[in-house]
Amino acid sequence: MLIEWIKIKGLRNFGDELINFSNQTLIIGANDVGKSNLIFALRILFDRGLSDKDLDLLDSDYNVYTKANSIEITVKISNVTEDCLISTFKGDIQNGTVYVQYRNSKNGEFSTYAGHSVDALELKSPRFYIKRLNMECVNSNRNLSSFIKREKNQILENAKSQLSAELAEEDKISIDKLKVVLNDVSSGVDELNYIKKSLASVNQELKDLAIHNENQDLSFKNANSDVKTMLENLELTYASEGETLTLGGDGRNNQIFLATWVTKQKSKITLERVTFFAIEEPEAHLHPHQQRKLSSYLLDNFKEQVFITTHSPHIAADFRPDKIVKLKTNNKKTSAANGGCSEDISLKFDDFGYRLDAITSDIFFVNAVFLVEGPSEKLFYTAVSKKKDIDLDRLNASIISVNGVGFKPYIKICQALDIPFVFRTDNDIFSKKKTIGTKPQEFSFQAGVSRIMGIFKEVLDKDENAVLLEYWGKNESYNEWPKDSKIPQKAVDILNHITQEVEKKNIYLSHKDLENDLVESNLYSNLKSFYNTRAKSSTVKIMQKAKAENMFEFLKNNYDALDCLEKDDIVKPLKKIKELAEKVVKENG
Repeated sequence: MLIEWIKIKGLRNFGDELINFSNQTLIIGANDVGKSNLIFALRILFDRGLSDKDLDLLDSDYNVYTKANSIEITVKISNVTEDCLISTFKGDIQNGTVYVQYRNSKNGEFSTYAGHSVDALELKSPRFYIKRLNMECVNSNRNLSSFIKREKNQILENAKSQLSAELAEEDKISIDKLKVVLNDVSSGVDELNYIKKSLASVNQELKDLAIHNENQDLSFKNANSDVKTMLENLELTYASEGETLTLGGDGRNNQIFLATWVTKQKSKITLERVTFFAIEEPEAHLHPHQQRKLSSYLLDNFKEQVFITTHSPHIAADFRPDKIVKLKTNNKKTSAANGGCSEDISLKFDDFGYRLDAITSDIFFVNAVFLVEGPSEKLFYTAVSKKKDIDLDRLNASIISVNGVGFKPYIKICQALDIPFVFRTDNDIFSKKKTIGTKPQEFSFQAGVSRIMGIFKEVLDKDENAVLLEYWGKNESYNEWPKDSKIPQKAVDILNHITQEVEKKNIYLSHKDLENDLVESNLYSNLKSFYNTRAKSSTVKIMQKAKAENMFEFLKNNYDALDCLEKDDIVKPLKKIKELAEKVVKENG
């Protein structure tokens, strides 16, 4: 079976939202966006650990911004083939699909509905299916020590109950032998001289204090002299080179807990019920390599449906894009980008190929993105943002290098995930060959102009940009001219017009490229001094050798000089990304 989607109406920060799921769903989003609330909606329907009192909910569980007086949580369950579910839902299943709904209101009681379609829902006994269909959840506020102890005891009990009669009898004989050994140990302890001497004076004082203490003596009892108590209080420890090590850091304890929890879930698998799983923030206290390993470990160990919430790009990088739900907030209400898990997102991510890693996965988590061509641009704009007190981390905004001019895949992802974006690209003059009649000729063209208009034609909304596309259709041919001749005025006019228009869409075109633009700025005197050059051309030539290394060294030695760029066009994208990120934060409340 598969929970195909959930529709949440009126619960906490959800207004009326339908979210699609996958068999393995990663739920991401900013703090307080509603990841735990989404899991809680599933728990209301399927968590056996919630009591009827919990299911009645509080007034604070109703969406305050929509002034909701009722809550509805509906799920579509498809691919129902399990006998235990077929016998439970009976006629409510049609073509392997059943719908289950929870309803509640401030003035009423919660109720459960089920049916073969949303329109055919009928009132049922409260959570009548819970013994056959339920979920196990690990929340983000888990107390590792108590969880480990509890899960450890459960594993031992499960293992004991699954022993064959022969092995159980062997254990009984071994336990009887342990009793004898422990009694001998206890007796030996009582005979230790310092034990006997320490109690002699205490017992004498008790006898002097009251006559009813005459025939009673205090003694030390070995805590492990009772075999049952000893077995119930076994502790998990590490052994290294024959020495026992105490369990230490939270990261290691988190791994131990999840390993014991997964072991318990595997041992409980039965044909009598279907259980799916939710794990909140499994990456807690783990370094990046272990986060990646934990992600693959969890995915490999659950054949059943699993939901994972995370803030980790390293875990996100391990998920296929069509298995990711990105939650966001609009007008105080939580929604899912692209409706949740979507094949459309997967198709757009296919353009990334092997490049989807922890760096590009960062795009899942941001409020806004500034896309630049390469590492030197990223270094430069990061330094300028700090100098201008634009705190990108506080704004949850990122500068991401596309490592070339391949902006289209990144823009597609930003669109799919509803992430505001800015990008800046060079406007180098490139050449190309064309055949005029039978003779090949070389032409020059403004590559940045062509690149941007290609993005408008292939990626951005055509209806929204119809006027600009019509202009380009009429004037594209004027963006090229015979090589080695002067750029015609018509091409200059095209550049100026398109530069002005695309800035309205948060797209910025260099006058030429980063190095040439900086040489033409107020920063030139610092550049000339640092590189020990006399002419602008020689300065650019040096800057474009080992670009990132040269940029890093210059910024390290001339950081304070960046103030001179305050009014330069080159910092416009930074001002815009700040504006966009602040707008998202404001909308999120």
